[in-house]
Amino acid sequence: MSQTIAPTGVSPPPSITLARSLATGVDELSGMGPFDLYKEQMDNGNTEAKVDAMKRLPVVAFALGSAKMQSELLPYLKTIALAQPPIEDELLLLMAKQMETFVPALLSDAKEILELVPIVERLGSIEETVVRNQAIALMNHLCESLEKVLPLDPSIVSSLVSMSKRLVGADWFTAKVSAAGMLPALYTVSDHADLPYLYKELCVDETPMVRRAAAEHLGKMLKALGNKDKANELIPVMQQLARDEQDSVRMLALASMSDVGDVYCDVPEWTKEFILPLLKDASTDLSWRVRHHLSKVFGKVAQSLGFQGKPKFINDQSLVMACFVSLLADVEAEVRAAAVGHFATMVHWGGSDLFVNHLLPLLPALADDVVMEVRSKCALAIMESSEGGTLEDTLIVQSFGPLIEGFLQDEFQEVQLQVLGNLHKLSHLLHGMNGVVSSILNMSKATNWRVRRGVAKLLPHLAEARGLDFFANVLMEPAWLVLLLDPVACVRVACVEGMSVLVKVAGQEWMSQQIMPQHVRIYSNAETGSYLIRITILQAHAETAKAVQENPGSGGSLWMDCVTHILKGMEDKVANVRMVAAQGLAKVVTADDADQRAVIESQIIPALEKQLADETDMDCQAACAEALEAAQSK
Repeated sequence: MSQTIAPTGVSPPPSITLARSLATGVDELSGMGPFDLYKEQMDNGNTEAKVDAMKRLPVVAFALGSAKMQSELLPYLKTIALAQPPIEDELLLLMAKQMETFVPALLSDAKEILELVPIVERLGSIEETVVRNQAIALMNHLCESLEKVLPLDPSIVSSLVSMSKRLVGADWFTAKVSAAGMLPALYTVSDHADLPYLYKELCVDETPMVRRAAAEHLGKMLKALGNKDKANELIPVMQQLARDEQDSVRMLALASMSDVGDVYCDVPEWTKEFILPLLKDASTDLSWRVRHHLSKVFGKVAQSLGFQGKPKFINDQSLVMACFVSLLADVEAEVRAAAVGHFATMVHWGGSDLFVNHLLPLLPALADDVVMEVRSKCALAIMESSEGGTLEDTLIVQSFGPLIEGFLQDEFQEVQLQVLGNLHKLSHLLHGMNGVVSSILNMSKATNWRVRRGVAKLLPHLAEARGLDFFANVLMEPAWLVLLLDPVACVRVACVEGMSVLVKVAGQEWMSQQIMPQHVRIYSNAETGSYLIRITILQAHAETAKAVQENPGSGGSLWMDCVTHILKGMEDKVANVRMVAAQGLAKVVTADDADQRAVIESQIIPALEKQLADETDMDCQAACAEALEAAQSK
């Protein structure tokens, strides 16, 4: 079964054991159609057989086709779903998951999709939470398909609204909780005036579980309403939820504002009047859980206000930033860590002036936070804040340079790696960060291999930032060549991958004079030693030659020198080395330059053909064959 049929993307294997668990004989089972077998398993099988049958529901539906599925399978599924007492929760959960595959593949017309609504309504009333959540997901999936056939027939809209009213008016809270998750999508497809009023009923329900569900989906409902005139109907209940006595309701109400998106960005006066006060209150709420939930979505909430880029609302932007600062300085580590995750977003949202006035004074405290997670996220945040051109280069060097240096010396590798993994984005500024460069050199000897790999990735960018003389005199011997011979393969590979940057920065002549002699010397010394070093050097030659091909017109003999040494690797006594040499040749045989094509035709292809004929190792043969295929496809 393909992924388009099964939500899990996995077709259930044949189930002879389960078929034998049924009272029906095997011969009779083999003659049954898919629907009859499905009914047999559901009606007479044990629980294991029923689960197996429900997993095969898409197979049955697609085997029957759209017409028979509607006339035979759907009525049977309704009977199962509406049965009293309900069948096992596991079966209902599987049913809800598998029915998503029916739409739109088998049911695309609005009236056909409507046939599933009674089942969804029943599943939304089940006591088990996971079943209700899946029912909500199924209803939202149906609404997505209904959006494609708008406008809907009034009778269909009436049916959807009637279902909503039954769920909202139910005696037990489970149906109301499901209704809260379905109403935003239902309003999107129906645009019926009764649905916002039904949602208001959920918001003021006496049961905290219902109010929590309404608060959780409040942002989606506001987004579905689409304009401030309609949204005004929900303002009183929104304010009530944001100040609910239950902190679990308050935290969900404010966090749901992140789902509003940019719908109300064109009316910042409205967001200033109704949403900004709630944001301010939540940032100083006595419950840390409310502040924590707001911290996790603060950037999205701020962007939904519509203040950005409007000078008229600069004071309101400043107020939002002050709220963010209070979260960054929160006494709870979880709140600080979640807020720091939105630091870069708020920098770009507020601009350079608000950064200097509000956020910059807090950075030293965040960088020295006692909690490692806060420091790690702070390290990542300042790297991301440096991108995009929001902050001037001078400000970045002055403000972030000392902090980056401190992060590189942190006792936890996770903090160091956040900087190392992103420092290449600031390579053009490293000439003004001497302390950072010194720290990077010291970290080339770190015991943690991930740190060494991060340094290896950075070194070519340092050549670009500090110049080739600096690389040759300061970085080559103590760092580059040491990491190229590192015992961990990932570190050596990082050096190999950096060859293309070096070629681009340094040019062929410098590479031929400074790098190639070192690589040749290492390879010669390794001929009687570890074959892994020989593999690394051959991979470096291949990357270098490929980089030369991508930068034509730079002149020099670097490409030819690399090819010569790779061809030498084809004669190595170790099969793995020969295989890597052949893989390296596969990268260079696609050259377009006339002189390079001549070398490929006269030397590389004959060498590959000879090696393919003489080679005894299967992997080497495959590598040679792939290289020849790549050469002949040009």
